[in-house]
Amino acid sequence: MRKVFMMCVICMLFSSCATIFCGSRKKIVLESNIDKADKLDVDGRKYRDVTFPFPVKVKRGFSPSIVKGEKEGYTPVLIYIDKTFNAVSVLNLLGIVAWGIDAATGAMMKPEFNTYELHFETPKQEQKSNN
Repeated sequence: MRKVFMMCVICMLFSSCATIFCGSRKKIVLESNIDKADKLDVDGRKYRDVTFPFPVKVKRGFSPSIVKGEKEGYTPVLIYIDKTFNAVSVLNLLGIVAWGIDAATGAMMKPEFNTYELHFETPKQEQKSNN
């Protein structure tokens, strides 16, 4: 019984709150002014024939996530998903190791919003004038 207790204590010492409760990815929803996109690239993960609204998981961490959407006849859309501090990390209190684990896994940060919109526009075509 004592060994089981010691294993639990060791596991708690070498883990962190945000990593345990939130993980290293966050689910967000991508919406758009069109119904479907031909291609969608989220943090290097490629999706085809996407129907909006589209739920997807993005990486947590200190660098922004990049979303690129493409649809034939429209200008490609590129958005950056900025990250903010994940308040769950505060539960680490004074555990330096736990703060380090949350920082290393990226769980210390989260996307700024839960929903993002990709606004597709048709390219402006230059009209030729007959002079």
